[in-house]
Amino acid sequence: MGYPHKNGENDVRQSDDEMNLWKKRIALGALGTAFTGSILLMSPFVIMQLRSPLPYMSTPRKKVIRALKEVASSAKKSNTKDHELRFMDLGSGDGEAVFAAASVGWRATGIEMNPTLWAVSSIRRLFSPPHVRKNCKFILGNMWSSRADLRLENAVMIFGVKPLMPKIADKISRECSSGTHVFSYRFRVPMFDETATRGKDSGSNSGFLAADLVYDHEEMRVYRVQ
Repeated sequence: MGYPHKNGENDVRQSDDEMNLWKKRIALGALGTAFTGSILLMSPFVIMQLRSPLPYMSTPRKKVIRALKEVASSAKKSNTKDHELRFMDLGSGDGEAVFAAASVGWRATGIEMNPTLWAVSSIRRLFSPPHVRKNCKFILGNMWSSRADLRLENAVMIFGVKPLMPKIADKISRECSSGTHVFSYRFRVPMFDETATRGKDSGSNSGFLAADLVYDHEEMRVYRVQ
């Protein structure tokens, strides 16, 4: 008479063991998925760090807006290219500077070579207010490519390490016209010293920007191209 009772206990125990096994499998699966997802998300940052010396650090929006408002009147006076003020961020990261410019009426473009950051900024754009969404766009690409043409821009945002700044200065010198404002957060742009190089070969000016520092506040600097 006791055998059915024992069989029932065995069935319950077996059912509990199977349930615990499934729970372990689900937990391991979730852990594996999270780990794989983390690797996929982080891999672009590792690869970009190997390919480029540019670091990733978000620029505070309020600092960008404050600087834009400071130079807006000057930019409008020198704007002979279009009725709209145009802003390009070379290495736009999560898009913070681009959103800042778009929020105060600039036609803003960000170019970013890290696909994860480009995707993040593009998704953020979709959920931005209509006027911000209308005024901004993001390009997946390299700042040295033809897609990052600065000839129509009234303002250019850069964020680069010191060894890369001379190359950026050369690009700005070639493509930006007089009156263009160059925004740099934390890093200084190498400026051309006319008195120090007067009489020397003009090739010695390579890597330096002929510009005036017009704004310097809380590590945000703005230069006006001569």
